[in-house]
Amino acid sequence: MKNTVIILILVGLFTVSCYDEFRNDFPYTTVAFSTATGGLTTQGELGRTVVMGEGLKLDFGVYIAGLLENDQEWWVDFMIDPSLLNGTPYDLMPGDYYTLSNDSRITIPKGEYVGKITITIDSTRFVNDSRASGYNLALPIRLTDTNADSLHSTQSTKILVIKYINSYDGYYDQTGTYETVTDASELIGSGSIDNVIKMSTVMLDTVQANGMIYIGADYRVKYAVNPDNTVYLEKTPVGEPEIINLAMTAALSTDYVSPWENIEAIRDGYEPSSSTDKGPGAYGNWYSGGEWRWVQCEWPDLYYISQSDVYWWTDGGGIQIPTESYIEYWNVDTEQWELVPNHSGFGVNPDMYNITTFDQVLTNKIRIHMRHDVESCGILEWKVWGYMAAVNPEQARISSVTPTGECVWDPETSTYHLEYRIDYEGMDYHTNVSTQLVWRNRIRDGVNEWRR
Repeated sequence: MKNTVIILILVGLFTVSCYDEFRNDFPYTTVAFSTATGGLTTQGELGRTVVMGEGLKLDFGVYIAGLLENDQEWWVDFMIDPSLLNGTPYDLMPGDYYTLSNDSRITIPKGEYVGKITITIDSTRFVNDSRASGYNLALPIRLTDTNADSLHSTQSTKILVIKYINSYDGYYDQTGTYETVTDASELIGSGSIDNVIKMSTVMLDTVQANGMIYIGADYRVKYAVNPDNTVYLEKTPVGEPEIINLAMTAALSTDYVSPWENIEAIRDGYEPSSSTDKGPGAYGNWYSGGEWRWVQCEWPDLYYISQSDVYWWTDGGGIQIPTESYIEYWNVDTEQWELVPNHSGFGVNPDMYNITTFDQVLTNKIRIHMRHDVESCGILEWKVWGYMAAVNPEQARISSVTPTGECVWDPETSTYHLEYRIDYEGMDYHTNVSTQLVWRNRIRDGVNEWRR
């Protein structure tokens, strides 16, 4: 029993000692910016968003540490220091774009631990600057002096990066239907739409959606809400599709390859210095003297192809540069091999890529044919240039988006009601869409804000 009492007394003394230590102030006070980044990825930077129609004001401030209770007023002086932007992607916000409730001092009131001042954004100058719709304009702030014991050594600067968004910015739940018909009114496709569309601010009343039926850069469209809440639609221009060397992903085949050569060598990425530079390998068809031979690329999907580059191989003996060559593609409509249309090339020159261009063809197979009058032929490298075609009719490249019925914004429910037509480049069909997009949430200062 005595031992138990002694233990309890020791535990009580230890607990009181820890509690008293917790209750004591630190020996020194320090003032600092918080470590919040507001969704940016670099410490020392803070992203902030102002919303059109919700006031172009925001607060920024500092906190004091080292005190259990604040029984006096503290202050910290600051300056705008453009040198903090060196090496960053940000531009200094012009001085006439904003005003500060205090130009040089932040006060931490008695009884508080945070002090702040207010930035008021000039609604005309700021929002008419094209940079202001993204994180581009910044206020680089350096703390310079304080009546506290110190400024925090690593949290005494902050790059405040400010952008604006309009009230239409955010994520939308989209539901609806579509029908794709030919110009002769034949139905060739239909379906339902159920996805989440992201709207990003372009300007005061305009957002750009990251998709329509499908999501992606090729399906972007702009929505502008007019004063009467009708909606103007416009397709967002996209660049030309990325042209790649399709031979790298093709299934290669041939009517004949010498057993000691390797058809895969024609796409090994080796860049020959001459037609005798075999490098790691080559395709050869010895012995095929005087005969036509071919090499083929084939893919499971359809591609648009418009160029072929071939580097011929010769060993100076039984493998020679072809006397003649030509290129065919598989016509998926007629299901026949056909000469590539309006070709320029079919070259048979040594020590160089022989480039053949032709009118764009839609195909999943292409062949290069070759023969030498006496000897056999060889290839060091073969490149086939193109890009993937649409799998579904609605994935074709879009030429225009046109309202066909109701296109309105309902401010009471934050909903777009849209009826429009999609036309496609070079296609004899179009898609009619009926859809609604209901505002769901937005990301502001790195925080998810839900309206309902």
